[in-house]
Amino acid sequence: MKGLGVSVLGYALLGVLQQQDRSGYDLRKFFSATPMISFSDSPGSIYPALRRLEERGLVKSRIQERSGLHRRRLYRLTPAGAAELRRWQKQPIVRDDIIRGTAELMLRFSFMDQSLGPAEALRFLTAFKAELAAYIPSLRSFLEENGKYMALSGRLALENGINAYESLLDWARNAIKSYEKSQERD
Repeated sequence: MKGLGVSVLGYALLGVLQQQDRSGYDLRKFFSATPMISFSDSPGSIYPALRRLEERGLVKSRIQERSGLHRRRLYRLTPAGAAELRRWQKQPIVRDDIIRGTAELMLRFSFMDQSLGPAEALRFLTAFKAELAAYIPSLRSFLEENGKYMALSGRLALENGINAYESLLDWARNAIKSYEKSQERD
């Protein structure tokens, strides 16, 4: 469920803006220079998304005058925007989140330390691990029961998907260990 009708790109923008105020151009550069390019670096997507966020009161903009340079519009996260980002991040992880792809889950996780803190990030990872661990056996079972009837390409594609989920599960286990070690040092 999306609260306030915010898109995944909108949440990505909220997460980046919680770090610092940025112009639309700065955001486009940031998205194009990082793995976040998968969420968009297109001015035809970013600027309308910023306008929608501002209309909903989740970001606020102001014009920044700069001597000898063009003015630019800077966007900042509002308290309502920060609250909506946290609400989105705290949503429970369900199997459908795993099936549809984990990019949005990783986006939620990527901003957690700053917006929710390490304890909430660890809770998220634990739920992510549990959902992956519950889903993988059903895929393995499907492969065992149906693999012999599948075209080679289909079977290999399914094996690749299972391997990708198992890799994510290993990553989640290691990430949990990293957070637990970090808590021991604190």
